[in-house]
Amino acid sequence: MPPSHIEPLLIGLFSTVHCLVMCGGIVGALTVSLPVAVRRDPRQLLAYLIAYHAGRLGSYAMAGLLAGLLGETVVNLFNLGPAHANFLFLLNSLILLGMGFYVAGWLPGIGWLEHLGGRVWSHIEPVAQGLLPVQSHRHALFFGAIWGWFPCGLSYTVLLWAAVSGDMVKGALAMAAFGVGTLPGLFMASFFSGHLAHWRQHRLVKKLLGVGIILLALSAGFSHPPPVADHHHHSHMENLP
Repeated sequence: MPPSHIEPLLIGLFSTVHCLVMCGGIVGALTVSLPVAVRRDPRQLLAYLIAYHAGRLGSYAMAGLLAGLLGETVVNLFNLGPAHANFLFLLNSLILLGMGFYVAGWLPGIGWLEHLGGRVWSHIEPVAQGLLPVQSHRHALFFGAIWGWFPCGLSYTVLLWAAVSGDMVKGALAMAAFGVGTLPGLFMASFFSGHLAHWRQHRLVKKLLGVGIILLALSAGFSHPPPVADHHHHSHMENLP
């Protein structure tokens, strides 16, 4: 994976507790709704989980592509140069820093994004409900694709990060990398949902993971600014995350 997308991957990993809180219930309900024979066979259960998350990651990548395309359009429309590229890189770092505070529970204000997304989700949710109970891998894939649009403040901030990157390919890769980072926590929620209820609410764990993202922002964002190339096509955006 390109070094510029290590950060979104780590954000996904560090957001394990947040993902368990937001999506743990969904994952648990999906697992319970599967036929008993599937739930008792780890291989069959794994196949359904892969289908769920493949659909989710596909939606993440599509959202990142659209956000990056929007950012790229703005860059080209206003003919932004190297100085603006440095500013966008700094803005990326500040967004990453905000994610750390959000995961740690020190920046609850980002929750308004989830309320805004909830209005959109209210129109999408009936489609997801129509796919339940999931009876095939194809239905699982479709459900996962819809699940990818579930309102989540953290995914929205990563999406904003993708837009600031100013490149649709980098935006898609950033969101996909974030999604991959969330997989370990959500797979654990599927197999051990009954044992994670207390752990996912532990404030100390949330704070430790949030501090991890804050340190990532400080080290990757502020200590190593990217070299700036002359403005030519998208070269001035080459080193943005």
